[in-house]
Amino acid sequence: MNVWKRLVLARRRLNIITKFVLAFVALLLLIGIVALTGFVSLNAVQSETKAAIDIGIEVQRQVFKMDAALRSARQLERDFFLKWSTMGFFEARQQYVEAHERKIDEVRDIYLSLQELLASGNVSPALQQSNPNLVAYRERVEEYSKKFNEAVRLVSDLGIDDVGKIAKLEQKSASLRDRFQLVGASELMVLYLEMRSFEKEYLSTRQESAMNEMYKAAQKLRDAVNTNSKLVTPERTQTLRYLDDYLSIAKEIAKLNEEISSKISKNIDVDSADVSNKLLELANAEVERARTAIDWKIRAARGLLFSTLVLAWIGAGAVARQFASALRTLSEEQAKSERLLLNILPAPIASRLKREERTIADNFTEVTVLFADIVGFTELTARTPPIEMIEILNVIFSEFDQLADIHGLEKIKTIGDAYMVVGGLPVAKPNHAEAIADMALDMQATIAQYCMETGKAFTIRIGINTGPVIAGIIGTKKFTYDLWGDTVNIASRMESHGIPSRIQVTEATYKRLKQQYLFEERGFIHVKGKGQMNCYLLKGKKN
Repeated sequence: MNVWKRLVLARRRLNIITKFVLAFVALLLLIGIVALTGFVSLNAVQSETKAAIDIGIEVQRQVFKMDAALRSARQLERDFFLKWSTMGFFEARQQYVEAHERKIDEVRDIYLSLQELLASGNVSPALQQSNPNLVAYRERVEEYSKKFNEAVRLVSDLGIDDVGKIAKLEQKSASLRDRFQLVGASELMVLYLEMRSFEKEYLSTRQESAMNEMYKAAQKLRDAVNTNSKLVTPERTQTLRYLDDYLSIAKEIAKLNEEISSKISKNIDVDSADVSNKLLELANAEVERARTAIDWKIRAARGLLFSTLVLAWIGAGAVARQFASALRTLSEEQAKSERLLLNILPAPIASRLKREERTIADNFTEVTVLFADIVGFTELTARTPPIEMIEILNVIFSEFDQLADIHGLEKIKTIGDAYMVVGGLPVAKPNHAEAIADMALDMQATIAQYCMETGKAFTIRIGINTGPVIAGIIGTKKFTYDLWGDTVNIASRMESHGIPSRIQVTEATYKRLKQQYLFEERGFIHVKGKGQMNCYLLKGKKN
């Protein structure tokens, strides 16, 4: 017990800095214990599960990439079959078929990458068992590629220039046209053009209905050839042979188109999507399995951390109390110092002083200075108790301080019953003269209100001047912020040579304010050290 008392007494004798150091060391120890415990626990989780998550995500990425390559190949296939007849077989094969083969090769490469990934030792048994699905995907893609190439070969039979079926159809059609033009059979030419129009429709749409209409038009043309009087027997026989050849080639084209259509895979998208979805489900399951492992181990780590945190909280409570006590004491002392400093100095000057500037002196090209003095204060002091006199001054000057804050002005000092305030420093203020004029009018109103409420009979003289000053700090112990220059002296003379209950300003101030305020010209007065000066009395604001 005595030992504990001695420790408590020793703690009370410690200064603030020592308490901070001890509390900081204790807090560092607690943080180190908690951090070490968490590091050991979570490191074990990370090393085991990171690989599983990475593999699952990589499987997902490769599957998406493989599907994208297959979709690109399908689009190239559609573009080829849509455009070969207009742009030519050779150009279409170069632009679309070769690009299609590159996309299929890309699918094959991704398949091999997935095979290697699924064969690695870090993959779960469930993901390894997905390999047959991947093989089935590859088989479907190869079958699709084979059928596409067969369809391209069939298209070559149709569309190769000069030797393809379409070229032969055009040749037979040209023979019929020439025959009709030669004999001048316009009615046969009309039927011929009708048949050709259905032929063009079929070649552009590959619709069976268009081919049927072409057959009907050919039959009508055949009947018209048999009955046309312009054709002699040999010519009729030759024309019918041309028409039979034309129809024979048209049937071959229709048959080739049916074969091409049968080669185009209709289910490759569905089949590949089905396999892809299965692979993605397994990859997601792999990631979920890893996350479940993480959750389980984190729960175990939490149990270990909880016991550590209980001890840490107990110790942290003591450290926190130590910190709070020291910080409270320090904060209170700092607040007291800050309040005292701001009561003596303007905030910008106080900040510069705290930055340890050696000399603080500033030149201001134009400010406005106000002096105010309570008329008859000396006589009143002789017949009023000191405490009451101090209370009166405190009430009045406190009101003046509030007015200075409201108008954004800087109180410089009070000397007895005199009050000095300035506008335009320590921070430049463009409307400093207007702010001083407004405060002077408010000061008169404040005194009038005070006298009405207390029954006192006070009046004040106010003097104002505008011009340049020098402002700075004097002293190193009981320092003060003060102003120097003729502007200050003349403002003081404006007050001392003023009229009770009136606001006297110099011509410099008058020129700044004459547009916004009402003035009465007092005329020239003699000012010590300056001679005759023209002065004005501020009466109020215009409007």
